[in-house]
Amino acid sequence: MTRDQLEAAIVAELEERPKPPAELRDRLSFAAAVADRLRLATKEAAGEVAGPVFYDLRREQDYRYPGGKPKARIRGGQVVRRSPRDVDGIVLHQTAVEYGLTQRQVDAAGGDKRLALARRGLDVACHAIAFRSGVYAATHPLEVHVNHGNGLNPRSLGLEVDGRYAGLEDDPATAAREDLKTTWGGSPTALSELTVETARAALRWLVEAGRAAGMPISKIWAHRQSSATRRSDPGEALWRAVVLDYAVPVLGLVTEPELVVGDGRAIPRAWDPAGRAGY
Repeated sequence: MTRDQLEAAIVAELEERPKPPAELRDRLSFAAAVADRLRLATKEAAGEVAGPVFYDLRREQDYRYPGGKPKARIRGGQVVRRSPRDVDGIVLHQTAVEYGLTQRQVDAAGGDKRLALARRGLDVACHAIAFRSGVYAATHPLEVHVNHGNGLNPRSLGLEVDGRYAGLEDDPATAAREDLKTTWGGSPTALSELTVETARAALRWLVEAGRAAGMPISKIWAHRQSSATRRSDPGEALWRAVVLDYAVPVLGLVTEPELVVGDGRAIPRAWDPAGRAGY
C-alpha cells in the first residue's frame, strides 16, 4: 500500500465516525500525520532507517557566503528581519543542481554524511532545503529576509528542492523532448518518491513553524512567478507532486496561478489545470 492509499483509507475510516472533523482539510491533515507515524513505526520494526531526517541548522547560519554574494538582505551591516504578520506564503524552488559531498565536508561533520549534506544548505538562499537523499534542513531563521524569490521575498519563506528538474515533462505523443529542452544545464534529475516525500516534509515544517511564529501562511507560489530567468522553477513534476497533490489538499494552501510579480511568468496550463498561461 502506498502512502497516498494509506491516507485515503484513514480518511474513509474517519468519514464513518459519528463526529468527524468539520473540514476536509483537517481530515486530510490528520490522515497524513497518522500515515507518517505508521510509516515510521513500520520501518523501525523492520530495522530500516526512518526518514526523512530533519536538521535545524539556523543557529549555524553565519550569513557569510562563498564569493561574497549575500543570501539575505543586509541593511546597515545588519540582517533584515521581517514582521511575522507580513509573511503569508511560501515560494517553491528547485536548486537546478544535484548536491553531492566531498570527503572534506564529511570529515568536518565528524563522518556524518547526512549532517554534512544538510550543512550544504547553509550556503543556499532559502529558509529550508530538501535533499534527494531524504535529508531536509532549516537553514535561515524564518523572520530573516532571504534573497530567494525576487519580488516575493518580503512576504515569503523559500523552500529549495535538490535536483535539476525539467520545466515541462516529456510528451510521448510528440517527437520533441520537452523535458530536455526545459532543463537547466544538463539532463533532468528523476523525481523520486523519496524526494517528493522529503520536499513535502520540509514544506509541512515551514508551514507549521511559520504559523507558530505568527506568520499567516496561506499561499504557495512558484519562483517562476517572480523571475523571468526562472521559467523552469520549480518544474512541472515538482509543482504537481508537492503543490497540487499535497500543499493544496493536505496543508490547505492556496495557489495564485495568475499572479505575476515583476518580470515573472504565470503558472502554465501544462503544470496546473487552473493555469491560464503558456509555458
